[in-house]
Amino acid sequence: MGWQDRPYYRDAGSSSGSPWMWLLNGSVPLFTVFGIRVRMHVTLLLLIVLGLFGAVLPHGMGLSNALTVFGVLFVVILLHEFGHCFAARWMGGDADDILMWPLGGLAMTGAPNRPWPQLVTTMGGPAVNLIICFVAAVVAFIVSGGHLPPLPLFPLASEYHIPTSLTEYYCWYVFTVSWALFLFNLLPIFPMDGGRMLQEILWFRIGYYRATLIACVVGMVGSVLMAAYGALHLGTWFGLNLIILGACCFLYCYQQRAVMKAEGPWAFEDENNDYSASMWKPDEVDEEQAAKRKTTKHLSRRAVKKLRKMAQAEEAEQARLDAILAKVSAQGMQSLTWKERRVLHKATQRQREVEVTRDSE
Repeated sequence: MGWQDRPYYRDAGSSSGSPWMWLLNGSVPLFTVFGIRVRMHVTLLLLIVLGLFGAVLPHGMGLSNALTVFGVLFVVILLHEFGHCFAARWMGGDADDILMWPLGGLAMTGAPNRPWPQLVTTMGGPAVNLIICFVAAVVAFIVSGGHLPPLPLFPLASEYHIPTSLTEYYCWYVFTVSWALFLFNLLPIFPMDGGRMLQEILWFRIGYYRATLIACVVGMVGSVLMAAYGALHLGTWFGLNLIILGACCFLYCYQQRAVMKAEGPWAFEDENNDYSASMWKPDEVDEEQAAKRKTTKHLSRRAVKKLRKMAQAEEAEQARLDAILAKVSAQGMQSLTWKERRVLHKATQRQREVEVTRDSE
């Protein structure tokens, strides 16, 4: 039977694999809204359970306070990721999956591979944070009778605000969390939003390859500074988190730079994507010229080269798909990365479109 009909393609879990691997790589589906599936990584679920357990201890913050902290953080981060998804769709791409994990959220977006759509997709998340801050500030202003509570410009250095009402407290806290996430995501550390925006802005001028290399170097420097700042504040609630996040970002930038250097700039010459330093789509061939080319009996060298590259691209895609299927067959669906899942998902969509076309004919 065809690969699209095999039972392990559909993401319904697999009985194969160790339970310990599921604790490291597994996720729990929460809900689906606007065609976007939201999942929670198992490690985040365990951290929340441990946090709630610590909150009820004699020196803990209390269950109600812990629920407030986790609830506001979860909702604000989730809305941030929805901002990325809707921005990708607005630019003509797709977005159908969000994974909430201990270091934040991951929106699986597929915007057109050009600098402008990618930049808009990245800016969608921070834009949502600004909207949340504006709404929270307006509500706090109305509730307080025209007196705006002190809103922190630098959340880590701000003192705790004692509200006059419960509604004002929640508005102040939502503003603080959203504003802190907005500022934090603007740090030019790849692959955070600030690092991606740096890479995408440079993409306009110097192309994808050089822009990514520069963003990785800047990201490694920023990661070291972040971890150092966390080490200086190791006794605070955010010190250890900054060290862990700095280490993760440094490792990602180092590996991404190594991959880019190994593949070289010639690896990013795909006719289906625009890796050049341009803002809009590549110049399209005039319709009249395209019609004349179709009626030409003898193909030019350029057309032959193009057809050959298309055939090679199809062969490479098929080889990659075969490797993914072999991995699923050997290790189970949970062993796939989100990129591999996207390749499998898109291949299935194309197969279904072909079948629908055949049925209609």
